[in-house]
Amino acid sequence: MKTVMRFYTLLMVLIMVSCNKDKKENTEIRNADDEINQSDAKPKAEFLNENTQEVYQIYLTIKEGLVASKSDVVQSESKKLEVVIDTSKEKKQLKATSKLLSLTNDIKKQRDFFVTLTNEVEKLINTTEIKSGEVYKQFCPMAFDGEGGYWLSDSKAIRNPYFGDKMLKCGSVKQVWK
Repeated sequence: MKTVMRFYTLLMVLIMVSCNKDKKENTEIRNADDEINQSDAKPKAEFLNENTQEVYQIYLTIKEGLVASKSDVVQSESKKLEVVIDTSKEKKQLKATSKLLSLTNDIKKQRDFFVTLTNEVEKLINTTEIKSGEVYKQFCPMAFDGEGGYWLSDSKAIRNPYFGDKMLKCGSVKQVWK
């Protein structure tokens, strides 16, 4: 009978320790999510061209989806982006890339397509004037097996879309448009 009581006591202690460990891990996960979404006071860039403004805002939401490794967000926002891009020759590649992003839920492929999306959005930004705020061109040298990858941001704070929480702050600001 004493052996059975010791067994139950030991089992209860293990359960209590295990439960406390789970609470700690959940807190760590929440803290990581907070850090992923954390940024400077965001000086939102405002463009003279309304369509560029809309494209840029959706682009930022796609980037945030990649930072948080949420392929469903990337997919749904890419569908929105595809709709707002006109069918002009200059925006053909931008529209095609947003279509590719919207068709896959594979986060790795989405990150691959995001490189092209960034290049195309950068071209668009270069064709219009910024009324206020800043756009930051950021770079991670570790992305794509050391080839590196660029992205655009509305904040100096680095939130890496190519690695998410694995290398959240890997990168630096390479250019600023005002």
